[in-house]
Amino acid sequence: MQLIDLLWRDLDRMMRSGARPIDILVDASVWVVITYRLGRAFQGMPRLLRLPASYAHKPLELFVGLLARVALPPSAEVGGGLRLGHTGGIRVAADTYIGRDCDLAEGVTIAASGGSPWIGDRVQLGPGARIVGPVRVGNDAAIGPNAVVETDVPDGVTVAGVPARVVAGSGSRGRLVPGRQRPALLDVLRGMVRAFLPRPTQLLLRS
Repeated sequence: MQLIDLLWRDLDRMMRSGARPIDILVDASVWVVITYRLGRAFQGMPRLLRLPASYAHKPLELFVGLLARVALPPSAEVGGGLRLGHTGGIRVAADTYIGRDCDLAEGVTIAASGGSPWIGDRVQLGPGARIVGPVRVGNDAAIGPNAVVETDVPDGVTVAGVPARVVAGSGSRGRLVPGRQRPALLDVLRGMVRAFLPRPTQLLLRS
């Protein structure tokens, strides 16, 4: 169920950000996200099932990653609502943490050097941005194009330059399409049933 929730949030953000259904089918970066979600789900399986599933998944991960020029290993932890740049060149280090509703533009590199980065929710990483080492990037932050981040970034600010420095206090607010939580399946079914059943007041009027 968690896999469905995460994928729904990913695809929902893509669609509400302007992607058409045909884009979902043919965009290699979308398939990177789907393949990553599958690999991540396999890691939560019991060992007897995890090993064969992971071995079967690895060729797919390599093929899709090569096609899209994106490296997103299942060992990284990424929240729902992930959007990747269409032209690829994205590299994410193993054991990186990325929060919900983040955008990674083309050419983004998230590298481990003495530790893996921690990236909060609703973070926007511009084209060519680099996050290096065990730094913390706060919620609602925006990283400018080609910026190199080697120190912590506070919540809700924009950083730019080499090395990156705070240049504005606006961050990613208003720049990102926010994610939505998938309605619980039971609630969806109840809504469908109620749409077809007469209301109690209608029954009283008929009687």
